[in-house]
Amino acid sequence: MKMARSGASASLIDKKKIYVFGGCWDKADSSNWVEVFDMETGTWDLLFVFTPKMPLKIQQSVVLDDDKNVYVVDEDGEIFSFSPSNCILVTHGITESNPENRNDWLLAEALFCRGVGGRILWRLLNENVWKEVKGLEELQQQHCGGFDIIKLCPFSAQRVGIFWEARPQGPGQILELWYAELSLTRSQGAEGWGEVLAEAKEAKLALKGPLKLTMVMVMEEKVPLSSWMTR
Repeated sequence: MKMARSGASASLIDKKKIYVFGGCWDKADSSNWVEVFDMETGTWDLLFVFTPKMPLKIQQSVVLDDDKNVYVVDEDGEIFSFSPSNCILVTHGITESNPENRNDWLLAEALFCRGVGGRILWRLLNENVWKEVKGLEELQQQHCGGFDIIKLCPFSAQRVGIFWEARPQGPGQILELWYAELSLTRSQGAEGWGEVLAEAKEAKLALKGPLKLTMVMVMEEKVPLSSWMTR
């Protein structure tokens, strides 16, 4: 990488190139705000970008499957789209509420993200209101002492994985990392979309260790959810 970055976000496009947005802070300008890693050649290149605003810190970015544009949200919640083919960052004139509490975004016809308090949220692209994915109530109740999802991972067209930490409840206890697979379905509402439901398979203990144990990152090939997210 040619620029030191903090608070950047990265998106993989066509399984060939990784686009890294922002994180340059006071050194940011149109010539260095985006950096691209070519997976075939193993090289980094700076990309000149036309933009109406130079967001310093990117909270989230996610690729639109159809046209390879990237949906970007900065630390202020302002929403942009980036076109790799045209090297243009366009503002949508709308803002995202609480962007710091919306993580691990997945996108098909709907956006999914990891919320707080062990919740998964979803909304349509043309809406601003997030709704809670139903079906996690049992897991939330079983781990009421500290059920907070730390990673949301897509595995297939209808399956996602979640990881959460079980916090020690007394002296001498160890920190545990738990995992569960979720099957996702949606119900039909009066205006097309109803609720999105998650059915959890049996939760499994993935890892345990001392309090210094931190999050385990899982890298899986992403499968577009558009095959089941149709109106």
